[in-house]
Amino acid sequence: MAANNISPQNTDRPIWDNTQIYITKNTVKFGLEVYQFRNVTGFGISPVKTEKFPLQWILGLFVIGLIAANNSGIRGVGIIITIVAIVLFVLNTLMPKKYGLKLYLNSGSPMPIFVTTDMEGLEKVVYVLYKFMESNAEGSYVVYSTDRSIRIEGSVGGSVTAGNIGGSSSSNVGGNVSRND
Repeated sequence: MAANNISPQNTDRPIWDNTQIYITKNTVKFGLEVYQFRNVTGFGISPVKTEKFPLQWILGLFVIGLIAANNSGIRGVGIIITIVAIVLFVLNTLMPKKYGLKLYLNSGSPMPIFVTTDMEGLEKVVYVLYKFMESNAEGSYVVYSTDRSIRIEGSVGGSVTAGNIGGSSSSNVGGNVSRND
C-alpha cells in the first residue's frame, strides 16, 4: 500500500509580534514573506488558543497549600502556595481572549494568523479588505497588528485607460468608469 500524505492541512501559524502587512492588488507582504495577491483566497477572523495554566494544577496547588497551611511547621510555605494558586486562577480568568486576522492561501498550510485582542478593529479590517478584493480599483493598504489593537490605513484609487469604446470615458480617483453612447 502507498503511504498516505499525513501532513496537516489546516495548521495555523500565529504571528505574535507587532506586524505590518502591506497589501496591494499584486502582493501581500509581511516580514520577509511576500505572496502574490491572486494566491490569497481570503482574509478571516479566527480564534487563537491562548496558553493558560491548567486548572488541575491550580486546584492541586491550592489543596497542597491549604494542607500545608494547617501544618504548624510549614504554615508560611502553605500560605504562599495558596496565594500563588489564587493568583494563577485570577490570571487565567482575566486573560483576554485572542483573535487573529487569518490569511487564507491557495498553497494551504501553514496559514499565518496575526494575533490581537481587538475584535472590533479586526472586523473593520476584514470588511475593508473584503471591499478591496471585490473592487477592480488599484490601491494599497497597510495593516498594523499588535497584541492589543489592529488597524488599517491606505488608499484605493487609480485611473482607468480604455481603448476604442465607441463613446467617451471618464474616470476619477475612485476608479469609476462611465460610458456614454
